Amino acid sequence: MRTSGSVLVGRDGPLAALDAALAAAGRGQPATVLIGGEAGVGKSRLVSEFAQRSLVAGARVLTGECLELGAGGLPFAPFIGVLRGLVRDLGPDGVTGMLPAGAAGEFARLLPEFGQPARPGDPGEARARLFEQMLILLEQLSDRGPVVLVIEDAHWADQSTRDLLLFLIRSQRALEGLLIVVTYRSDELHRTHALRPLLAELGRIGWVTRIELGTLTRPETAELAARIVGREPGEDVLAAVYGRTEGNPLFIEALLAGGELSIGLPDSLRDLLVASVRRLPEETQAVLRVASAGRERSGHALLAAVTGLDDAALAQALRPAVAANVLVTDADGYAFRHSLIREAVHDELLPGELTQLHGRFAEAIDADRSLVPPGRAPVELAHHWHEGHELSRALVSAWQAAADSGKALAYAEQLVMLSRVLELWDKVPDAARSIGTDHVAVLEAAVRAAEMAGEFDRGVTLATAALGELDAAAEPARAGLLLKARGMLGLQLRRPRYTDDLEEAVRLVPAVPPSPERAQVLEVWAHDSHHHPGYDSAEFRARAQQAVAAAREAGDAATEAAALVTLATAEVPGGSVQRARSLFAGSPRGPGRRSRC
Repeated sequence: MRTSGSVLVGRDGPLAALDAALAAAGRGQPATVLIGGEAGVGKSRLVSEFAQRSLVAGARVLTGECLELGAGGLPFAPFIGVLRGLVRDLGPDGVTGMLPAGAAGEFARLLPEFGQPARPGDPGEARARLFEQMLILLEQLSDRGPVVLVIEDAHWADQSTRDLLLFLIRSQRALEGLLIVVTYRSDELHRTHALRPLLAELGRIGWVTRIELGTLTRPETAELAARIVGREPGEDVLAAVYGRTEGNPLFIEALLAGGELSIGLPDSLRDLLVASVRRLPEETQAVLRVASAGRERSGHALLAAVTGLDDAALAQALRPAVAANVLVTDADGYAFRHSLIREAVHDELLPGELTQLHGRFAEAIDADRSLVPPGRAPVELAHHWHEGHELSRALVSAWQAAADSGKALAYAEQLVMLSRVLELWDKVPDAARSIGTDHVAVLEAAVRAAEMAGEFDRGVTLATAALGELDAAAEPARAGLLLKARGMLGLQLRRPRYTDDLEEAVRLVPAVPPSPERAQVLEVWAHDSHHHPGYDSAEFRARAQQAVAAAREAGDAATEAAALVTLATAEVPGGSVQRARSLFAGSPRGPGRRSRC
């Protein structure tokens, strides 16, 4: 039996359903299980695992596969495979011995091992006899013990195979101990696919169970990746694997086949992904190539603007791709059914073609920002200008996108855009003038984004880079805030000497003139001292008082509030709750002021 990989993860539920169906068949109840799922999701691997369990339990497993041989297929291909397996195990005489006298001639139409085919007669009667002999054979086999009949890849089944399969499933009341399992690719079932009516009809039969095998969750993807490469994947590797494969087990195994994450697509995987694309009309493939440059999703109006097609022509070109389930639609746009299909199509673009397409997307969006969802234009422009090698425009768009992401509290996305700005900085002449700020300011913004996004290691690296570019003597307040940020990031990472940065920040930022920067470094320095074992309460109180005073002198209300909370903490252990309350009541701005803590 084919398998889609050597490791089975996240399939306990479907396995339990198959075990229950076999148990029902063993009790004399009819049972059929239909298993659908996209290519590579692990249908064959699941069935293989179940088959092994069934064999251990004493069942006979008969397997037949439908073949991809065009619209007509090979007549009765999976049942020919079943008969061939039985002949191999029992010999031709062992098989014919279970049939009525002379009945083997019907099977001889399928396999020469059964001797001379029966004489031609009425085609309808011959077909009925063939169906009846297959039912008798399965009945004889199931009388000897449980039988599991597996028909794989039913999306490729010919009409004759579908008819025989329906006949056997409908006839299961007459059989005891037979479980029928059918697999098919649900992503192949376009709207006019011949298997759809059969599935609908089978769905009305009471003993037929349908299982839709989904992709793996992120934790299941992590487990599968660890079992493939022999170690736990890092978060960056896991994010890349899950993002590219969307939890498809075959795709995960293909990308990790060498023990490391593959940057490109292995040829075997690419061929599988683009097979359905290559069967489409050329004009459809041409538009799909354009759409592949449009990232995960493209609106209808945007694709029309980039391709130059009017609405009707674009719809006509894309209709075959939607029917073939290569594209999925929503209210106003299109997306590839799987991101790796888009990646495979995108990889087939020639370099000049790729640059031109991304440039056309950028120009269309720049001319009419309503072509993309609200707030997405800067991000899309940053991507398309970068891929179109318009680096100066990409830099400006990435800087704008970072600002928009920050306003939306999307700090991880903000960090991505700021990283793009830093990447492009040395490639764009006069980058500082283009975005209106210096390189250190970009690093400072990236440090804040990294802290808010929980990327603490990245934040330390960025802060260290910024400090390396600053002249601390010339800009002590700026350097002090960077040291404060690096110190707090070090605290998150439990680095033993993080306090050195906090103390250096206090030393560096001048007390005169009063400044918010001085108040901020004092407040963090005071607050942190409270968390050290055996701290000196008097020193803690003194630091907190110093921070409150500095914030009031600087007029920094937010920092004053935070410092007052720290000072109140210093008062409570001594038993003076009233004293802590009076600190807030006596604040010049009153007790209603909001704290940033």
